[in-house]
Amino acid sequence: MKKRCYLYSLLGLLLLSCNDSFLDRPPLDKLTDENYWQTEQHVINAANACYPAFVGKDIINMDCLGEDLIWYQDKSWRTISGGNYGSSHGTLNSVWEDRYESLRYCHYFLENYNRATSVSETSRERYAAEVRVIRAHQYWWLLSFFGDMPFITKTLNMSSPELYAPRTDKYASVDWLLDDLEACYKNLPESIEPSSKEFGRITQAAALTMKARLALQFADKAHPKYWEIAAEAAKRVMEMNKYTIYKTGNPEKDYENLFNFTGRASRNAANRETILAYVYNYDNNSNSKLIHNLSRECHVPDQQARFLPSKAFCDAYLCTDGKPFEVSAMADSSSYAAYFENRDPRMKQTVIYPGYAPYHGGRDGRDLSAIDKVFQTPRFNNDKKGSVSGTGFYCVKYVEPTKVPVYNTDDNDIILMRYAEVLLIYAEAMFEQGKLTQAIVDETINQLRGRVNMHPMILTELAAWGMDVRQEIHRERRIELFMEGFRWFDVVRWKEGWRLGQPIKGINKSWVHPSQKEYIESYATDTYGYLILDNTRQFVDPKNYLFCLPQQQMERNPNLRPNNPGWD
Repeated sequence: MKKRCYLYSLLGLLLLSCNDSFLDRPPLDKLTDENYWQTEQHVINAANACYPAFVGKDIINMDCLGEDLIWYQDKSWRTISGGNYGSSHGTLNSVWEDRYESLRYCHYFLENYNRATSVSETSRERYAAEVRVIRAHQYWWLLSFFGDMPFITKTLNMSSPELYAPRTDKYASVDWLLDDLEACYKNLPESIEPSSKEFGRITQAAALTMKARLALQFADKAHPKYWEIAAEAAKRVMEMNKYTIYKTGNPEKDYENLFNFTGRASRNAANRETILAYVYNYDNNSNSKLIHNLSRECHVPDQQARFLPSKAFCDAYLCTDGKPFEVSAMADSSSYAAYFENRDPRMKQTVIYPGYAPYHGGRDGRDLSAIDKVFQTPRFNNDKKGSVSGTGFYCVKYVEPTKVPVYNTDDNDIILMRYAEVLLIYAEAMFEQGKLTQAIVDETINQLRGRVNMHPMILTELAAWGMDVRQEIHRERRIELFMEGFRWFDVVRWKEGWRLGQPIKGINKSWVHPSQKEYIESYATDTYGYLILDNTRQFVDPKNYLFCLPQQQMERNPNLRPNNPGWD
């Protein structure tokens, strides 16, 4: 898993070579398609070359599709999220082509892996199952983004009639993928020990999590069978007794530490929550270094910070009494510091708060001449002396403080699947089937709240307070899985698209430190004084529940038309 970049290029060369004339004799001293599939290492390398389809750290960029995480310097996802784009938008075409390119790698592997006849069938089928899970993951994205899609399960060439095929009904594609995952998952190891050499490879638990995720995404009242499939797949992971919520008896830090160097499963054998991670290795003295820059981007000390939490997200945290911020007697919005008090403890382990240290983002909003490495208040002055946040909020989640000061040296794991998601899938799917009980809440949602000593969810209590159970399940998923690439998918499947059309807001103008007041003079504010970063967003129902098909693809294949509803 440590040479994915080179192996990705290698498989690309093999894909190209498969179209060579049969009269060309392959050189004996070079790898070609004709002589490649000889050893188990060849099979492993080819399977490894499919793993970059998970995109690693860039999954955080994708979370900017929703309304909870904002990166206003990146206009690609921002314009799509705000509904202000058309079929010529370049990112649409990139998403389409990148995902189909990843699928081609998968299909090429699946068409050729059995040529490695010297390798045991058990080994061959294990790596084939890995690739089939990756294929399902790519289609989860494509079907969610575009709806009905050409459903391709083999490599194509320029003369393939499938290049001009019409779109396949998405539910037929989903059924095929669910059956495929069920057929292959037992060929995988049940689990892989954290901190072991093979950690980062796909397991039975990952395949079943992918099955549960896919089924949940497309479940609705017209397709209720998917809730049953999602719950059943999630339950099988739970019954493995291989995974548990990561906690060390430190409720004030355990959630935060799950996402930094302290808890990363690639190095920490005690982390039995991470099911699948994209593993980086900068500090491991590998010949091929895999790195990212996420920690620094969140607190970049000399320019605008990336990945800014919005007011809408921060408002979603309950108070410690289990009630929403807008109704709890414990809520206090009189100041920036007060806003963070008496809230779900995950808030301070996700969003930077007054008193956070060590802070490596340069000068904060106090604009001290001597930096004390303690964050107290946000900075709006973009003079390259400190990290600037347009919303006034910064992320703590995924920030490894030791990696903020130096550019591009971060090798923290990017979690792709974890046990918390499995528990949340099970709770939601059981609720939608009318089967949710307090016992199920206790073995799922309250496991997550228990990690941080948050007030438990009690169904009778919610009823007495007039709180909607479905919305509280949705809130729990929003809070727990923030910054993990799910928000847009969740809003879409819950048919809560109106959220994406709301203005993006930041902190209250009255909270801004006096030294920063002049830098927010141009900001608009709402009736209550909260900063408005963007009031141009729109969401048209049903139009914006699916992406527009890329113009370039429709020109290449007219049979893709008609476009999705509302886009023609």
